Amino acid sequence: MSALLALAVQAASQPRSPTRRRISQTRLNAMADACHAPRNWVELRGREVVFKANPDSDLTKIECVLGKISAVVDMTNIGLVGNEQAPKDK
Repeated sequence: MSALLALAVQAASQPRSPTRRRISQTRLNAMADACHAPRNWVELRGREVVFKANPDSDLTKIECVLGKISAVVDMTNIGLVGNEQAPKDK
């Protein structure tokens, strides 16, 4: 089961910060590229940034991508969905 982290960007309800810039799929792709992570890990859905990685993904890449996203996106509303690992058969 893949990990899914939905970072909800509530632009309408948050004050605009001069240091924060508008996010785009192109910018998300550049962030993934800079971290040597697959581009399909990050997707822009309306005003939400959705991050998906497999449970066995390289944690340094995950940390890198999330760090780059959090530098641009106000991450005050974060939802964790389906981030549990599937149980191992005995």
